Amino acid sequence: MVLILRKYFPLILLLFCFIKTNSQTGLGINTVVIDPGHGGKDPGAVSPNKNYEKTVVLKVSLLLGELIKKEYPDVKVLFTRDDDRFIGLAKRAKVANEIGADLFISIHANAIEAPSANGFETWVLGLHKSKAALEVAKFENSSILMEENNEQTYSEFDPNDPDAYIALSMRQNAFLDQSLILANSIQKDCKLKLGLRDRGVKQAGFMVLYRATMPAVLVELGFLSNPKDEKLLISKSGQLKLANHIFEGFKNYKNKYDNVDESLTDYKKEKSVPKKEISIDTGLVYKVQIATSSVKIPTLPENFNGLKDVEVYISGNYYKYTFGFSSNTTTANEQLSQAKKSGYESAFVVSFQDGKRLNWEKP
Repeated sequence: MVLILRKYFPLILLLFCFIKTNSQTGLGINTVVIDPGHGGKDPGAVSPNKNYEKTVVLKVSLLLGELIKKEYPDVKVLFTRDDDRFIGLAKRAKVANEIGADLFISIHANAIEAPSANGFETWVLGLHKSKAALEVAKFENSSILMEENNEQTYSEFDPNDPDAYIALSMRQNAFLDQSLILANSIQKDCKLKLGLRDRGVKQAGFMVLYRATMPAVLVELGFLSNPKDEKLLISKSGQLKLANHIFEGFKNYKNKYDNVDESLTDYKKEKSVPKKEISIDTGLVYKVQIATSSVKIPTLPENFNGLKDVEVYISGNYYKYTFGFSSNTTTANEQLSQAKKSGYESAFVVSFQDGKRLNWEKP
């Protein structure tokens, strides 16, 4: 691990410096960037019947954009490409970053040698947990090698080096939990509504997500190498069904955040805070920190993977969410295990003295 850190120290430095702190205002979802993967000289995945990923994902992306514009005319929708052209991964994220987009949705499709592989899955930036997940990320990142001057643009990253993905996953992403909420919203009920296998929400080192400074997900619509999936992916009705499914996930996510009617500044100025949001505890207590967000998220179980009694406190310019309450480290660690089982693997124990957060984090 030490050798990995030394080798990719420039990348890690860039990761820490890359987050644009003022891109999200906490005032709802106003700008969305939709990113149809691949394009031009990069066909992406190719089916045995010569159907191209770049073509399928562009059609679904354009349909998704139309649905958002129709339902939310005040939401600005931009595409990284709206025709068949090649665009580098760095430029795709740059488009979203420069306009201060609130969401980044990258659309892709799979294909592998085994025709039995099938299903719909949604990805966020993180450390891969299987060789298969690593291979998906390596395939999507291989577009880097088609870019001119790629050695300069991605001097900190080798898409063929497994160690590079470990360094990539070390990014302290302030928007990881929001990305997970969006991903779960998109993934939900895909088997019921699309008739596709539910492959779940996963994490891996996608360069296009690493460079995005807002909540970002990558959607794999299905497998072009699977006859059943391919039929859905290449048909007009199937493409509309896929676009509608992603739109419903976006809609559910947007509605949650648009229901937040106060900004961070207003929240800080409040003279009194309801106990259900911040408990004023006396003495030394321990809680489990599960999420950090630049916008206020209603502390409802459905917003936190079913966890109840979630609370929020302010630290700097961020809302930080905690789960559980205990006066001893044994119970705190049990609650930490529960949080991790609920999907918050980066959770950790924090301590409070008379309602104020202590500087040290782990008892």
